[in-house]
Amino acid sequence: MAATPVPVVETRSAERGTQVPGPPSDEKGPAASRGIPLFTRLFLLILVCALPPLVGLGWAMIDINANALDVLVRDLQRSIVGDMQRAVRGEVARVEQDLEGIGQILFAPGQGDDATRFALVGSRMAALGNFDFVTLYAPSGQSVKTVKANEVPAPELASRLEPGLLQALASSGHLVVQGVRASAQGEPVLEVFFPIVRDGSVRAILGTQVKLGDLCKLMGELGEKFLGSRENVFVVDRQRRLVLHADPARVAAREDLSQYGLFAALSGDSSFGTDMAAVSDFRQGDQEMLGSLEVLSERGWAVAVQQPRSVAYASLSEMRRLILVALVVAALVALVVGLLGARQLTRPIRDLVAATRALAERTFRGVGERVTRRADELGTLGRAFDSMALTLEAKEREVITQTQVRAALSRYLSPDVVDLVVSNPDQLRLGGERREVTVLFADVVGFTKLSESQSPETIVALLNELFTFATEIIQRRGGIIDKFIGDCIMAVWGSPQSHPDDALRAVQAAEDLRRWLDVGNRRWRARWGIEIQLAIGVHTGPAVAGNVGSEKRMEYTVIGDTVNVAARLESMAQPGQILVSEATRERIGQSALELVPVGERKLHGRSAATSVYEVPV
Repeated sequence: MAATPVPVVETRSAERGTQVPGPPSDEKGPAASRGIPLFTRLFLLILVCALPPLVGLGWAMIDINANALDVLVRDLQRSIVGDMQRAVRGEVARVEQDLEGIGQILFAPGQGDDATRFALVGSRMAALGNFDFVTLYAPSGQSVKTVKANEVPAPELASRLEPGLLQALASSGHLVVQGVRASAQGEPVLEVFFPIVRDGSVRAILGTQVKLGDLCKLMGELGEKFLGSRENVFVVDRQRRLVLHADPARVAAREDLSQYGLFAALSGDSSFGTDMAAVSDFRQGDQEMLGSLEVLSERGWAVAVQQPRSVAYASLSEMRRLILVALVVAALVALVVGLLGARQLTRPIRDLVAATRALAERTFRGVGERVTRRADELGTLGRAFDSMALTLEAKEREVITQTQVRAALSRYLSPDVVDLVVSNPDQLRLGGERREVTVLFADVVGFTKLSESQSPETIVALLNELFTFATEIIQRRGGIIDKFIGDCIMAVWGSPQSHPDDALRAVQAAEDLRRWLDVGNRRWRARWGIEIQLAIGVHTGPAVAGNVGSEKRMEYTVIGDTVNVAARLESMAQPGQILVSEATRERIGQSALELVPVGERKLHGRSAATSVYEVPV
């Protein structure tokens, strides 16, 4: 759209007396309209900028909450299915373990005569409580004897086992679940048989009926607590008949659930012969449902939960209503704030823009009295702008100075030492100063042999990872990396900053290195098939901390016999061993850390023997 020509006017600055070009004008015609006022423009701009994002944010929040609720509901169902699956498997495993124990009583030597053994079995079943009797079968399948707990009615089990069951028991060697049935009391029980295998052959077979009351109760509690109904959690077999349910009567009746929409929505192996998990939306009658299922393939069962979508997402409608109300309130607040803000910003805005342009040109001038003398927030902003300009000017000079200092120091100091020098240059003096330091040397044992067996790329990658974590550990304990010497690390505590417990920090860092190496070795063993060990030596004593080098290349380091002793201790240490000198032990104290004396050792290059201690693993 073409712009409408407007007249040219001239305005005179009150402060400088300079002419500022105004809007263009048509000299031949009358003065044109000034267009849309700045107040209206700001107000409309605020509306355009605020309302669409608020509406979009509202819809996004609704979608996010709906998606989050959907994920929560599905995760909850999967969690319940997983809990029930573990409970069923655990119960079957416990029954198998209990029957194995009964087999030990019946057939292990030294248990007495048959009467004694049967009495012990009855006492064991009374203590277990999950089944009341056990029937002993010969390997041929013929019933031999039934042992039951006291005051229990006569059980109902087959007098002779079918050939197919005998073959399944012989081939698996584990518990075989025959099925669910109603007991003499009308309660649901799980009929199971367990082979007693000795010397590679079936010695006998134990049969019993496991009570399902506790599992049914657990299902009811989970359904009532998390799904709103006790009916929503169940276990079925491959014929879709109930195996477990909160209502024991329905389990005893072996109710057929094949008409349930959850099973019709499944795809793939519908015989429950392979492990699988599924979450599905389906319709059951006139209700939209959401269900989850997980298969116990070893039993041919499936644990399932289902829930009406109206119940699962009942909170979503209320959530949407609250979000819409919040959006309406936010929109109204945006309108009011836009109206007031536009009104207050119209007059001083040009001065602020001019001052901002000057600031962008690095002039660092203020906004003028017309803004700073105001008593409202814009006046505060103007005064803050003036203060900011002065501060920026001072900070620019300071940054230039610090940059020059850092550029000079970065030639030979590490970043942490540079920070200390810049913040307090008096801490370091040319020529060095005498300080008490603790020095740690950590060396990779057998590095030459390792270098011969691995490629240079592998060695470099391993050392880089080792040095990275070692640096993190040492810095976390308050030390600095003095240097890396090939595969060796030299770290210092006490310079340029010292702490009362520098010796203890150094030993703790050595322990951290040894502990972390277990993690690193697992990674390297899996990646390259190699492991490394560190030999570590720690010594405390006086040293000179200062600058060593030339005019073009300098290095901040510590020099003295303390460094030599720490290096000798490291060379003396065995793989994975941390050796500590007597001086370090004295600085640590008796109660801070347990150290094991290894005796006095004569170090290379020293005439006097040195007492050496080891940090135990």
